[in-house]
Amino acid sequence: MWRFKQIARFISVCTFWKELLENASVFWPKLHSAYPPETLELIISRNVSAPLRVSCSAKEEARTKLDLLELATKHSTRWSSLKFEGVICDVVKEQLQTHTGNIAELCVLNTQSTVGGLVTLSIPDGRPIHHLALDGVKIPWDMSRLRGVRSLQLSRILWNPPSMTQLRMVLASSPGLQYLRLFKIGDLLEFHSGDSSSMLFLPELSTLILQDLSERSISHLLTHIQAPACRCIIAADIPFSIASDPAFTDLIAPAFRTSSRMTLSSSGASIFIHSAPAPRVTLAWNRSMKEPVGINIRMRRNRSGVTSKEDVQSALQNTVVAHGPRSLAVTFIKSLSEVTIITAAEVLQLLPSTNAIAVKPDVDCQNIMTYLITGDGEASGFPCPDLEILNLTPKKDEEVELIKTFLRLHQKSVQESAGAPVRPLKRLLLPQNILDILEIDGLLEGLEARCPS
Repeated sequence: MWRFKQIARFISVCTFWKELLENASVFWPKLHSAYPPETLELIISRNVSAPLRVSCSAKEEARTKLDLLELATKHSTRWSSLKFEGVICDVVKEQLQTHTGNIAELCVLNTQSTVGGLVTLSIPDGRPIHHLALDGVKIPWDMSRLRGVRSLQLSRILWNPPSMTQLRMVLASSPGLQYLRLFKIGDLLEFHSGDSSSMLFLPELSTLILQDLSERSISHLLTHIQAPACRCIIAADIPFSIASDPAFTDLIAPAFRTSSRMTLSSSGASIFIHSAPAPRVTLAWNRSMKEPVGINIRMRRNRSGVTSKEDVQSALQNTVVAHGPRSLAVTFIKSLSEVTIITAAEVLQLLPSTNAIAVKPDVDCQNIMTYLITGDGEASGFPCPDLEILNLTPKKDEEVELIKTFLRLHQKSVQESAGAPVRPLKRLLLPQNILDILEIDGLLEGLEARCPS
């Protein structure tokens, strides 16, 4: 990444470097609103022919950004990239609509991106835009410049977003697309296109992020995109109903394969699945971000209908079970819903390879401990033989007694196991008063036992 201070240091190395750097336009590519006026004039004087990148940061005053745009527009035919963060007044809007015909990279983040502050830009015809990031800004979605996009980020466009037909046209004409993020986009209407059921093949797509979309929009995209190279998927509010769709399971498979460790959280009504560490992104311009890897998805009951236990079981079977990470941690959290679709024991029954279990304080662990002791009543041996870490917050005497029973049986099973060995428990996290009771009973021998941090 180009830095003005770096160039200044290189110039001081020797006379040869000084002459080379001062007379080569390619070493002076960027005009930034953080630079003082004399620095901007110096860059313009030394870059007389090479492309220019213009960047207006949200940190600077509006007047400073307007001054930069006024200077830069004199050379707008050489703009290759424009990034603008801030309030888009009429003057800025006019500059964006007049001088962006030659750019291949456009990032406009409108800091007034409420419904009332949504800005409409009439981008002029020109060269194809390869990298596009819009926040609180809409443009003509069917413009020819959106063919061949390589990264696309649309956020906080709640009113008059692109229709699904228009979005599909952009995606279908961009086989080299590598990054796609849709965040807080209004319902992508108009599903009436004749080819809306056809698959969108994106062979180079490596990152897919879908957040705060309507149920039908996220369902359509997750079951109509083919992306064999997609190593990062972040998606929220995925209805359980699409989990058995082969297109969805094929889409998430590469991201699962990149993850050796996985964490699953269940509230009984929702399932959260993420690799460890979980991939994270910000609203920063994706062009400068390190490519995330892994999976972070939330699946929940359908808004439009009742979700059955079979739907949730199918979702687990087609995600975590199907792709079997080498390390799986399961956390049980309190449900915000009054309806429990699947119990903790039923989740563990599907995930016998679990090697870490955590139960949050507001969750009753009696059901979980009973299952770990007795299993489903049909198979012999422990239901989770790979279990190494147990994190509990028991509140009842009955739960403490179950923990004691489990530890005694588990220790005995480890000593006696032969054909199907049970792994020794390595770490036990419990409140200190419970640890003191177990210590007195001699049940903590060989364990790393401590309070949760």
